[in-house]
Amino acid sequence: MVDPSVLGDNITLVWQRDNGGTANAYHAAAERAVGVECDWLLLLDQDTVLPFDYLQLGQEAIDNRTDVAIVVPRVSHDGQLISPATITPMGSIVPCLDPNQARGMPTAISSGAIIQRAIIHQLVFPSAIWLDYVDHWIFLQLSKRFEKIGVIDARLAHDLSVRTPKTLSDARVASILNAETSFYAAFGGKARAILPFRRLVRAARYAAAGRLSLAALVAGGIFFGMVSPRHD
Repeated sequence: MVDPSVLGDNITLVWQRDNGGTANAYHAAAERAVGVECDWLLLLDQDTVLPFDYLQLGQEAIDNRTDVAIVVPRVSHDGQLISPATITPMGSIVPCLDPNQARGMPTAISSGAIIQRAIIHQLVFPSAIWLDYVDHWIFLQLSKRFEKIGVIDARLAHDLSVRTPKTLSDARVASILNAETSFYAAFGGKARAILPFRRLVRAARYAAAGRLSLAALVAGGIFFGMVSPRHD
């Protein structure tokens, strides 16, 4: 844990012994932002590294599109663009340079996003969406409100855990499945209908890689939706 005394007068560190997830952290930050009359929040994962001029670039993105509710950077995993993106009616997540110009529901990785504090303040997250799918849930609510999205002229690197399944524990996969079930239940349409088939393919991929426990979890999600309690 970082010693708060080394952070300076303008930084407040809130440390939680239990992992309440990003949804809880965002709400806590929004509450604190009210007290200091801050209208925008910068959302960050603990391992996100920003360029030195990132706040300036974010401000420019907001100034360039005064109608936006959120601005996001372009994010890459192993050099490949993964965010922003759109979610198609079939449920596929397709990266794109500008989600406002692509078909589907705009979405993005939340780390690096700068969002209006009032929006986070008003969001209600389902109990299953506390760590995984938090970003997609935010953008689903923005889409329902017809809010606009801006793109920051910056590119960040991000380690997307779902792209490296060898690093995932059974508990984390269960959390992903539960959040996915809750998200697509709200997203609806064809994406919800074909989710079991997507999971069947995923289970086969895990089994082929020798991750039999993960394959069993995903297969369970095909038939039962929610597969385990939220925490270990």
